[in-house]
Amino acid sequence: MEELVVWLLAAFGCSSLLVMVAERWTSRMNSMTELPQEHYRLLVHNSEQVLERAVRKLLFRSYWSGKPIRITLIEEGSTDDTPRMLAILTREPYGCGFGAADGQPELATGAIVIDLREKREGA
Repeated sequence: MEELVVWLLAAFGCSSLLVMVAERWTSRMNSMTELPQEHYRLLVHNSEQVLERAVRKLLFRSYWSGKPIRITLIEEGSTDDTPRMLAILTREPYGCGFGAADGQPELATGAIVIDLREKREGA
């Protein structure tokens, strides 16, 4: 009978220890998901050739560094298939947020601006 009581106490102690370790692990994981995001603003104009590659590079870098990112795509009246590419990229289920903005919004401080606009002749 005494052995049974000892085994029950040992099982209770081990299960309590496992619960405590699991709580610490989940609280640590929750604090890691609250990392500050890096914000990228991609300026695009007739940039269909380089847009997808640039977005995929940013996502790859985010995946390997472990830092969450947010990408804002700013379209400036393209005449090629860039608007269609933007529509596809904004509906893809990536781990970061996409926002398509029109016009010339003010560039927020702390955002990393990447200019993908096609260079115009004579400009």
